[in-house]
Amino acid sequence: MKMLRFLSAMVMVAGLFAMSGCSWDMNNPSADEWDVQIVGDSVFDLSGDIRTVLKQLSGKGYKDRSVSGAKIAAIDSQLATALTRTSLKTVIADGGANDILQGTMDCDADPLTAGCISIIDYVGDKMENMLDDMYIKGLDDSCVWLGYYHVKGEELEKNEAIDYCYSNAYPAIFGSSPVPAYLVDPRPYIFPVHIKSDDIHPTYDGSVILANMIWNVLVSENIYR
Repeated sequence: MKMLRFLSAMVMVAGLFAMSGCSWDMNNPSADEWDVQIVGDSVFDLSGDIRTVLKQLSGKGYKDRSVSGAKIAAIDSQLATALTRTSLKTVIADGGANDILQGTMDCDADPLTAGCISIIDYVGDKMENMLDDMYIKGLDDSCVWLGYYHVKGEELEKNEAIDYCYSNAYPAIFGSSPVPAYLVDPRPYIFPVHIKSDDIHPTYDGSVILANMIWNVLVSENIYR
């Protein structure tokens, strides 16, 4: 009977949340700095280590909306939610790697296929739209965008597509951004030893490097943090 009453109470609570239109955000619910928000994929979300190191550096827990496995369209939706905060000042972002790693088009081929380049163009268009949305919404400060590093092992062939982003897509995106947007390129600093055995995600030491690269931009550009 006690269990039945407990389950009934839980159903009632769930119903109250549904009727009120509220939901409980299980991703970093203890954030105490909502004017800096993180959007992105599992580079941020899988371990949460980048967010943890940034908290150690800043003394603040930034709101983190990143989701493991998110592709660029989903990250665009994360940003749309972040932008509903009128006092938002800084966005820390990444995205697009899952479109390349999980895409239906072949990004393993050498040279790159037209299909893979189409994926990269699509990611670039989404990124431009995201930066435009930040401008339209009157983002007070700016965006720090964490680019992807070279992967290893079974994913090694994807590095040509990653390099193509830096040489062909990113210059146009960040060169014409309507808001101050700073691209962080971790390729010279993340080595195979900094990547987990899954060949994709950063180890703790890798996350420390990435977090400090983001932090250095926040400090050097005097961005709200």
